[in-house]
Amino acid sequence: MNEVPDSYDPDEAEPRWRDHWQETDVYAYEDDPDKPDYVIDTPPPYPTGNLHIGNALGWCYMDYAARYHRLRGDDVLFPQGWDCHGLPTEVKVEEERGIHRTDVSREQFREWCIEYTDDQIGAMKETMLTLGFSQDWDHEFRTMDPDYWGQTQRSFVEMAESGYVYRDEPPVNWCPRCETAIADAEVESEDTQGTLYYLTFDGVDEQSSAAR
Repeated sequence: MNEVPDSYDPDEAEPRWRDHWQETDVYAYEDDPDKPDYVIDTPPPYPTGNLHIGNALGWCYMDYAARYHRLRGDDVLFPQGWDCHGLPTEVKVEEERGIHRTDVSREQFREWCIEYTDDQIGAMKETMLTLGFSQDWDHEFRTMDPDYWGQTQRSFVEMAESGYVYRDEPPVNWCPRCETAIADAEVESEDTQGTLYYLTFDGVDEQSSAAR
């Protein structure tokens, strides 16, 4: 009979159980035709820093759902992806290297982005494992892998053939420094003192004669 320790040592117990659960495929998707599938379409985070509290909260919700459906007997696919492309990675590398991306060759800058991304994925994955999330790491994916490119391209072609792809001219948030359009979430508002002008036009109804 094993002796019960006098005190709980999380540094010893938690990694031991975490590794045991991973090695015994407790969280693995079985692709069992006799079980109903439950697939969690996890949004891949940007690997541009370690997990923050918002990431942790979001993955807690998904983890609750995954564990609940496993207990119900469902075949749960809970993958983990990483959104490796885009402006956040470029900006972080520029900050870390103290450069603008045009200061070096495209090949060199791309190599630095991949190196930085690999390091961040490693840190984020270790944090997720430490927190005890139950992803199926056999279905891990990165958007910078060639296999993912192919799937993305096929999906785009299918959408185009179905009539879902179109070209338009909407207003965008253009960043002169990054030389690209950015999302609303990336825009920082700043209050400034200014003057509001009203222009009136002869021959226009009074109710609509003021234009900002």
